[in-house]
Amino acid sequence: MKKSTLTIILTITLLVLSFKTHAEENQWPSVTVSSLVADKYLGFGTGNLLSKDPAVQSDVFILFKNGFYADFWISRSLRGSWDDGSLGNEIDYHIGWKGALATNLSLNIGISYCDEPKAFTFGAGDFTWTHAFLTKDFKHLSVTAGFENFTTMPESGFQGGNLFSLGVSKCKTICKDKITLRASAAGVYDTGTLGSGEGIILRGSTGADWNISKRLTLNVIACNWYVPVTPHDKRKADTVISTGFTLHL
Repeated sequence: MKKSTLTIILTITLLVLSFKTHAEENQWPSVTVSSLVADKYLGFGTGNLLSKDPAVQSDVFILFKNGFYADFWISRSLRGSWDDGSLGNEIDYHIGWKGALATNLSLNIGISYCDEPKAFTFGAGDFTWTHAFLTKDFKHLSVTAGFENFTTMPESGFQGGNLFSLGVSKCKTICKDKITLRASAAGVYDTGTLGSGEGIILRGSTGADWNISKRLTLNVIACNWYVPVTPHDKRKADTVISTGFTLHL
């Protein structure tokens, strides 16, 4: 991991831990730190190729008892410098709320400011990402309907757009809960977001995790995949392979 990336993540983690020492006995807020190495960077919503170079992507997620959360996510390309204009370098600032609306029905809504392609240079090139995901849990799987809006800053060089999605997901533990297997798939209608053409794509993920302890999980392998369905779509079918860890503080 690049030194600058590690410094940022460690600083935020130490600040959160300092805050938690004054928290209630039930350990709120909940804090999760994760980091992974991906073989490339594809846009999580659209599947657009942002960088063909490997990247370290790390996250600090803070969830409060009332469902509100704050999230700091950073991608650092393993090639080049912060200010070289690579889309592999990105810093996202998220706030939102997630919680139950009814039995087996939950909502996750939020807004993010995405700082790219030159990280720490607010303004031109950046965009906001607003999302709402409504999930219904059934006996054997979960169904999620989603809406995502991308709004670009002036002079960004991109255009905004919307994604409408409907998908299913499944998570299963085996080996006395030591291994977690997960998979998801969704159909997405893209109005033409961040350089992509209007059309339909399929996207999903698969992964296997080793639950070393209650706090530490090794994300052994994960694969995010994207397949354009509309013939004139500029995107190509592609995958991202990653490995990393998740730590619950």
